[in-house]
Formats: sequence, C-alpha cells, structure tokens
Amino acid sequence: MRKGRSLLILLLLIVLVALSACEDSGNGDVSGVPAKREKQHFPPNDTKKGWIELLATDGISSQGDLPCVYEEAESVEKLEIHMKELSTASLTYIYIDGYIVQMEQGGDELSFQIQLSKTELRKGIHELAVVQYQENNPETKKVEFLKRAKYEVKQIKND
Repeated sequence: MRKGRSLLILLLLIVLVALSACEDSGNGDVSGVPAKREKQHFPPNDTKKGWIELLATDGISSQGDLPCVYEEAESVEKLEIHMKELSTASLTYIYIDGYIVQMEQGGDELSFQIQLSKTELRKGIHELAVVQYQENNPETKKVEFLKRAKYEVKQIKND
C-alpha cells in the first residue's frame, strides 16, 4: 500500500511539472518571439528584392500614403501586412521601432495582421521592418531580406 501511494505522489508531481512547463509565462512571449526585447539595428538600405505593403485604418503604404491608426483607449488596433518575394526557407522577423513583435513562416507571398501594443500605439511615426537573416540565424545579424514601411499613430480629436 505504501509503495502504491508513493507511486501516485510521484505521478502527480510529474504531471504538475509537465503542466507548469506548458503554462503561459505572461512575459511577452508571443508567436515564438523571445521574451528578451533588445533593440535591433539594421543596415541603412533595404534589399532590392522584395515588396511590403501596410494597410491601416487610414491609408496604404504602397500608394505613397503614410498609413494612420488612431490611439483609442477602448479599441484594438491592427496593421495588415502584405509581402512578396520572400525566401520560403527562412523565418520572417517583424520589428516595430527595432523591437521584435512577431515571427512568421511562409512562402513567396505572405499576408497577416499584427495587433499593436500600447508601445506601438504611442502618438507619432513608427517604423515596421521585415527581416530574413542569412542561414535563418538572427544572431549573425547578416540580413538577406530587409523591407521597411512606416505608419503613424494619431490621437482622435474630440470635437
């Protein structure tokens, strides 16, 4: 009887450890993005290949506009991103103002949305950078694909 009880306790401990490993840490780890947020710096020029388009509440970057989103306390603001001519073998890293916000895996063309955090919704102009690294390794800082686009956050005027 004592051996059965010890076995049950051991089994419960294993289950608890396994469940705690699956628990959301709540430390900002979203979509495989590392919790450590270090500002990245990129080469001054975008790569020649590739194309990026931002769609926001008010504007589309490919039409020469500066897309605009509005800072509202009660709303959830998103940016829609469309890209072409990506490497199908590499992860695509998405940065806003130099900080990683999302990673995507996809093909030659990729479309997705990013939900903007409070930091990314501060009033002003923000830069979104889409990056693919050589050998799929951001540690090398060797960029094989880099496209940037900007968006603006404005405050809603209450008349």
